[in-house]
Amino acid sequence: MLIFVRSKKTNRRISKSKYRHLEKKIRMDTYGKLEQLKKLLDEGAITHEEYEREKAKLLTPPVSSPGQPAWDLGIDERTFVGLMHASQFLSSFIVPLIVWLLYKDKSAKVDEAGKEILNFEISYTLYIIVLCITIVGLVIVPVVGIAIFVMIIIAIVKALNGESWKYPLTIRFLK
Repeated sequence: MLIFVRSKKTNRRISKSKYRHLEKKIRMDTYGKLEQLKKLLDEGAITHEEYEREKAKLLTPPVSSPGQPAWDLGIDERTFVGLMHASQFLSSFIVPLIVWLLYKDKSAKVDEAGKEILNFEISYTLYIIVLCITIVGLVIVPVVGIAIFVMIIIAIVKALNGESWKYPLTIRFLK
């Protein structure tokens, strides 16, 4: 069975057993380095503070570099936010809400976009309910539906260009 492994420079396919072997090798490298650190500590070549600091570096997963997302989804932040906006077509607020709850702490842009999407969905749902109550509003609801469609498309394009966009007439429930 082949699995898909994404590296920074290239994409390549490797077998599942090869992947497990590489994963085991990385773990063994970490344990080997920990043993070396312990040996240096025992010999007095490094202090206990240096040992703890280096040990923490080995056991802590690497932090993403600036511009790289803090998650490993294989897409950049702009595309991720664009997909959040596009997911409104599938499920209104459900998918954006779930994605926002999962990733809001990992990216300021995702947090901002998630709040904006949820504010937009809540606001326009309220507007449509009020319009449906009035007889005149029933005529306007299709126009609002078209406007919502256009605004989501604009938000997707802006997000893919790296810009944030505020939906017009949106009440800021989440700040």
